[in-house]
Amino acid sequence: MLQREFLTFIFIIAALSNCHAQQKIPVIFETDMCLDVDDVGALAVLQGLQMEKKVNILGVCYNEVHPLAPNVIDAINTYYHCGTIPIGIYRKELKEPDPSDYFTVERNYDVDNMTQDPFDNIVADAASLYKHILKTQADNSVVIISVGFLNNLYDLLKDPEGFELVQRKVKLLAVMGGLNNDGFNFTRHDLVDQSKYVIENWPGTVVTSDIGGDIITGETLTNTTPVDNPVRRAFELEWHQGPDIGRSSWDQVTVLYAIYGTKYYEENWDGEGSLKNGYTWDLSKGYRGYAVPRNNKEVEDEIERLMTLIP
Repeated sequence: MLQREFLTFIFIIAALSNCHAQQKIPVIFETDMCLDVDDVGALAVLQGLQMEKKVNILGVCYNEVHPLAPNVIDAINTYYHCGTIPIGIYRKELKEPDPSDYFTVERNYDVDNMTQDPFDNIVADAASLYKHILKTQADNSVVIISVGFLNNLYDLLKDPEGFELVQRKVKLLAVMGGLNNDGFNFTRHDLVDQSKYVIENWPGTVVTSDIGGDIITGETLTNTTPVDNPVRRAFELEWHQGPDIGRSSWDQVTVLYAIYGTKYYEENWDGEGSLKNGYTWDLSKGYRGYAVPRNNKEVEDEIERLMTLIP
C-alpha cells in the first residue's frame, strides 16, 4: 500500500538515482490519468524512452483526484522496475471529478490491484514535490510534460519559491491542449482561470499540442506484452472495449514532441492562441508555440513501438 501522508523527502534523491543514469533528458510527467487511457499510454511511452536511455523520469504528478490513481501510477512504474519514482498529487477538491473504467474497487483484477512497489513510495503534495525535485536539477534542464490539467502547475507558480525554480530549472513545458478554445484540458473542472494564469505567467517556453485523435495506438498490447502488464490491462478495460482495441493518442503525441522535438514535428511560432474565457496569447519564437506531427503514421508507429517494449 502506498504511503498516503507526506512524511519526508529524504528518499527522493535516492529514488531519482535508482532508475536513472545521467545525461538523459530529465522529465516530470503531469497527468490526469483517470477518464481516458492515453495517459497510461503516455507513461508507457516515457518508460520506453527511459529504457532506451533517452530520459530520466524524475517524478509523476497527478492533477485529478481519483483516490486509486497513485496505486495505478505506481503499478505502471513498478512493472518497468522503477517503482520508487516519487508521485505528487493534487490535495484540493475538483468540481465534478472524473470516473475511470480501468481502475475501480469493484474489479479484482483491475490495474490498481497489480503488483506495486514492495517498498512504500512517497506520495506528496504535487507543488512541494516539484520544488524538491527541481532543486536537485541543473539549470535550464528539466522538461515538464503536462497531459492533464494545469492546477498543479498553477499552484507551483503561485508559490514564490516554485516560480523561481521554474524560471531557473525548467527548459520546456510541453502541454497537451488546444491552441484555440480548448474544450477539455484547459477548461474542465472550471479550471480555465488556472490555465490562463499558467499560460500567461510561465517564465519559459510553452509548446502546446492537441493532435492525436486519428493516431490510434495500443492495438497490439494484448498480443505482444505480458498479461501482468498494467498498461495492457488498462487498454483492455477502457470503456469495456476488450483486447486488441486501440485508442486515440493525444497524450503520447505530446510526450514524443517533448523528447524528440523537430525529429517528427513542425513547430509553429506565429499566430495566436485563445481560451474560452476570452484570454488570448501571441505565439513567439522560443516562448509560446504549437507543435504538429509531420507524418501521423510515423508518430503512430513510434508510439506503438515504445508502448510495447518489455522491461
